[in-house]
This record gives sequence, structure tokens and C-alpha cells, in this order.
Amino acid sequence: MTTPAEPSRRAVIALIALIVMAFAAFGAWRWWDRAQDGDFSADPELCRLVTPGTIHRLVPEAYGGREDAASCTWSAPREKGKYRANVHLFASRLNVELARNDLREERADGGPGWEKDTQEDLIGLGDEAFLRFRPPTPGKNITAQVVFRRSNMVISLAYARSDDDRQAARAGAIDAAREAAGLLRP
Repeated sequence: MTTPAEPSRRAVIALIALIVMAFAAFGAWRWWDRAQDGDFSADPELCRLVTPGTIHRLVPEAYGGREDAASCTWSAPREKGKYRANVHLFASRLNVELARNDLREERADGGPGWEKDTQEDLIGLGDEAFLRFRPPTPGKNITAQVVFRRSNMVISLAYARSDDDRQAARAGAIDAAREAAGLLRP
């Protein structure tokens, strides 16, 4: 009669070490999450930061918000020969100092494609906020983006229109960002 093979001593030690490391990583993440300063200790429900009425006004054909870990996107259906209108909201929960630095870097660096000479500060929207544009290029439409910080939360809200109306893009992005700031609860 044969006896079942016993796990090797190395395999048992490796399994125990793996379990200990997993618990340590989880504990470190939970400690970091609780140790963050600022008003926000949890991520908001991003698709609830802009009301369906506002989305319907900005993107009448939108078919609902698509949320992932850090963003929500409301898009119009794809149509041939027409730019795709959308609202995209992205959030980062950091500590207050990192949030300040993140907003400062966004403003200074901005990333490729964003106009630097049309940036404007927005007063009364979070602790600090600014607006910028991505101009229309072949295959892309005009996009206005508002980036604001409230305590340790940085929100970026971009509104891309299906036409090239810069003032309407600006007004829509600001309206949606103000609504998001008003619905953002710690």
C-alpha cells in the first residue's frame, strides 16, 4: 500500500511565507489608507457626481456612465462622420500635500495637446481650480477640462463636444465641475 506524498518542507515554508506577505501587504495598504490626511477617507461614487439631467443637457445621446476604479465616462454613441461627445470625470484621492502638488504639476506641465496660453483660474470651485482646452485636431473634437482640488481629492472633468464651439465647451465643463464639487461629500 502506498501512502500519499507529503508536501515538502520547502513547499510548506513557501506557502506560510506567501500567506504572511499577503497579510502584511494588506495591513500596510489599510494603514496607508487610514493615515492619509484630508477630508476624504474613501473614494466617491464617481458616476453620481454629475446628475443625469446635466449629462443629458451636455451629451443628449449619452447612454449612461461607465465607471471604473478612478473614473466615469458618459459618451454619445459612435456615428460616422461625427465627433463623439462625452464627459469624462477622473478622481485621485491622495494626502493634502500630494493633491496640491498634483494640481500644480497638472497646471504647469499639462501633458501633450493641452493649450498653455488659454488656461484660466476658476474662483469658488474647490480649494483651487483651473480650466484649459485641447483644440480640435483631425479626428478629435474641442475639449474643455476643469481640474480642481478639494482637500485631498483632485478631480479632472473633461467635456468634449461634437462641434467646435469653444464657449459651449467651456460653459459645459464648468457647469459639470461645479455640480461635481457640490455633490462631492467626505
